[in-house]
This record gives sequence, structure tokens and C-alpha cells, in this order.
Amino acid sequence: MIELQNKYQELRQENNALEQRLSTLEGNTENTTQPGSRDYLPSSCTEVAGRGGIHNRSLHVIDPDGPGRGVLPMVVQCDLQGQTAITLIGHDSEARTHVNGFEDPGSYSKDVTYWNSMEQMRALVDQSSLCKQLIKYECYGSLIWGTTGRPYSWWVTWDGRQADYWGGASPGSEKCACGETGSCSGRCNCGANDQTWREDSGFLSHKNDLPVTQLRFGDTTDNNGNEEGYYTLGKLICYP
Repeated sequence: MIELQNKYQELRQENNALEQRLSTLEGNTENTTQPGSRDYLPSSCTEVAGRGGIHNRSLHVIDPDGPGRGVLPMVVQCDLQGQTAITLIGHDSEARTHVNGFEDPGSYSKDVTYWNSMEQMRALVDQSSLCKQLIKYECYGSLIWGTTGRPYSWWVTWDGRQADYWGGASPGSEKCACGETGSCSGRCNCGANDQTWREDSGFLSHKNDLPVTQLRFGDTTDNNGNEEGYYTLGKLICYP
């Protein structure tokens, strides 16, 4: 956890240094807009791969909406999935995290802070053919949805809306992946409300909702201490 926090702070410092550097270049766009010049930035990880290759999720600065307009360039991780260059953006909530002692629906709340601004991230999402983000909840006697459809746990979209679906399911479904495929008896595996460890996980891939900005959980306490959970939220991953 400490290592992750240190990496997050390091990346934030890199982004701040980039913004200061760009501020000093304001009004002099020749170097930043001409391809091949020293300061010309790639627009994507695909372009990074074409210029010099990608190695082990290395950090790069890209300008997804093009030079001299829109949002400032951003620090991202580039990686290869087969022959496809993908873009990854991390945040401060990637570690598997325990939730216990929060009974009311959504009473546990965790804001998700990313390396980059929301404007930068939405520019990347808009320019990508697909973006996705893994969300997972491991539950022990803890619900995502109650039997009456009352949500106890949910996530919040980039523009502040309470999402009505879980990873692997469709927007508006009020279900997890297993509820849509019929591989569980209700909406979610975390709906049995028994003293057995269960899990609901899957990728969120509806671009209009990404990235996740907040996580909310409830139903993690009872008189005997038999309700708890662990959540995990992955990096935002975007494809060209």
C-alpha cells in the first residue's frame, strides 16, 4: 500500500512538472506542434510504440486531443496486448481494500483520485475505440442489491451519477454479470446473504460512464460481526 501511494505521488509530481513546463511554452507553439521536433508529443500509445517501442508498462507523456488545443498533455502507462498498444491510467484506490462496520446503504464512501485531471481522462476516452475498468467485490454476508432491488453498494460515474449496474452487466440492468447470464439465482452472487465468501467482478466498458470516481458500500456489519467485504478497482484501460 505504501509503495502504491509513493508511486501515485511520483506520478502526480511528474504531471505537475509537465504542466509547469507547458506554461513556460505558452505562446510559442512552433516546437510543440511540428512533428519531428524535439518537443512534439505523441497523441497515443500507438504512436509511442511506432516511434521507439513500449517496454514493461513504461511511463510516457501523450497529447490525445492534439497539440496546441484542448486539454494539457498527460502522463500515462503504455503497454502491449498482443500487437495492440494500450493506455493505462492508475489511481489511489487500486489496492484490495477491506470494508467492515458500515451498515446503511452506501455509508462507506471512497473517492477515487487519478494521476490526471478528469478533463484529460475524458479526452482520452473520447479518442479511444474502447475503454474498460475492472471492478470486483468479495462479500461475506454482504449485499450489492437487496431482494427488493434496494442497492447497498454501487459506484459513481465520471460525471457524478450513481451507476445502476455492476462489472460485466449492462447499464440500467440493476444486475451483476451473473444476473444477466443466469449463472446465479438472483441479481448477483453477493445477493445470497449467507456466511460464504462470494464474488462479483467484471469490466465496466460503457464509455459514457468511465472512469469510476467513487465507490460506495453498505451491509457490512451485524450483531455477530458476520458481514464484511473487500473491493478492488483496476486501472482505466483504453484501446486505440
